[in-house]
Amino acid sequence: MRVVGGLSGVAAVWLLACCSASSSATGGIAVRMDDFKLHLTTTTAPPGQVKLRLDNSGPSTHEINVDRTDLAAKDLPIRADGLAVDEKSSLLTRMGSIEVVEAGDKATLTLDLPPGHYVLYCNLEGHYLGEMYANLDVR
Repeated sequence: MRVVGGLSGVAAVWLLACCSASSSATGGIAVRMDDFKLHLTTTTAPPGQVKLRLDNSGPSTHEINVDRTDLAAKDLPIRADGLAVDEKSSLLTRMGSIEVVEAGDKATLTLDLPPGHYVLYCNLEGHYLGEMYANLDVR
């Protein structure tokens, strides 16, 4: 498992252990990943630390991206190649991500989210187009 944002190896493991253990979110939001859907136990959360408990139950590797945006999950901008979300679009603000969640693995991503609308999605080639996304409103 690697965390996007320039961290890898020991630093990424430390970040996940540190931030996951210190989360004040009670229980968090369970996110089941399968081919090709994200199933959230809730689509709303209070502002502050939000813990996403990921469970990849599908037979494929997935990733999770959390972007702040005014767009609905189904309307994210697509790259010119037509295969994935344009993660560099000015319409998206990356709040956090986990680049690799292997089939059968679990992971935790804890983020400090202010009020707003967020989209969770897998952006591996074709996964977003297969509707592997979900809306999350923090209010």
